[in-house]
Amino acid sequence: MVTRFKRYLSLPVTRPPKRRPVPVQKRHHVRSTSLPCPSHPLISDLEAEICALRAWLPRSGPNRFGSVPSGLNRLERVLSSLADLLRLPQSQESVRRSKGSVWTERLLEDSVRLADGFGSLRSEIMAVRDHQWEAQTAIRRRDEARLAASAKAMRCCEKELVRIASAMKSAARSAGTQSEAGMNWVVRDAISAMAEASESVVFGIAGAVAGKKREMDDEELEKMEAMQSGSERVFRRLVDIRVLILNALTPCL
Repeated sequence: MVTRFKRYLSLPVTRPPKRRPVPVQKRHHVRSTSLPCPSHPLISDLEAEICALRAWLPRSGPNRFGSVPSGLNRLERVLSSLADLLRLPQSQESVRRSKGSVWTERLLEDSVRLADGFGSLRSEIMAVRDHQWEAQTAIRRRDEARLAASAKAMRCCEKELVRIASAMKSAARSAGTQSEAGMNWVVRDAISAMAEASESVVFGIAGAVAGKKREMDDEELEKMEAMQSGSERVFRRLVDIRVLILNALTPCL
């Protein structure tokens, strides 16, 4: 009797390939999609405008009245670049996630301080122009009492401009550190540069007022009018920045 044996097909065991360990230096380059990276074009544009604004600073000074329009233009360009950056969805999300942080509180406080400063500057320039028209009228009419009153009012404007400059400068003292995230750092750096430039702009106007307590010529009055318009534009840009920040912190449901 022949015994039948069942034959079993033996297959080779397939082992999963060994995984190679991922080098440490290749595992930490993943960036969060909620934060613009330092190489983002809008961050680069803002950094370039900040550098241009800082380059203007050494050539400005308390008595450099002629450099004020250029400074206002540079400030407006920085604010325009900053607004473009803050409009990014990633930036809005980053600001939202920073709600209640020191960074956000400083940003809100300094944006208000600078906006208030430029609002006051605009009013003071209007006052200076009014007092100068009064001085010219007093000189034509040889009204010494009226001329003296105009000179006294100009001295008050000078003191107020110095106060405004000091208030604007204080925004630079709360600047962040380079240990902060890329976008946070460049925004804080922009605020710091704008605070320094704003102080220089106001001191430039104050220097002109101090040197012309009696009468400004028509050319200087035209420059004052142009500076009033420039201050108005910067003020509106600062208000826009604050609105962008507040919208990010309190999104519509």
